[in-house]
Amino acid sequence: MTMNIFNDLEAIKLAIAIEERGERFYSQSARKVEDEAARSLLQKLAEDEKEHKAVFEGLYQEFLKSKDRFDDEYLYDQDVTAYFNALAHSLIFPDEEEQDDVMNNLQSLESVIRFGIQIEKDSILLYTQMIISSKLPEAKDAFRRLLKEEKRHLIDLQSYLKRQ
Repeated sequence: MTMNIFNDLEAIKLAIAIEERGERFYSQSARKVEDEAARSLLQKLAEDEKEHKAVFEGLYQEFLKSKDRFDDEYLYDQDVTAYFNALAHSLIFPDEEEQDDVMNNLQSLESVIRFGIQIEKDSILLYTQMIISSKLPEAKDAFRRLLKEEKRHLIDLQSYLKRQ
């Protein structure tokens, strides 16, 4: 049975895709809502996701330059591999086509915020697992830094929801 393997570079590519989709979701959501405070929060989250993507892209390019210095042929634990495979399929944020459907179904500001809360929770789980599974100290550091920011996003979204 062939099993897909995830090394640190693949995990970073996965993170880039997630952040890119996150930026798109929050940007689309910001354009959709009428509440100015919500729009401002969603625009800030979109900008943060864009910055996160840039961090991972820089890390990815740095590792590509020095790929011969580290061994990326190791396998993750089978449970971790299965987990990453499941995440790669859904990528936390849906792809563009699915995201359009999701956006059309998010009819209220509350539903947009609740969806954002769930995807931030999923991102937190992903980055936690990436910290545990990563072999590269630089990747671990990047995942830790962005985990902290995803937690802040979760708190910001939950705080906004409580004000409503």
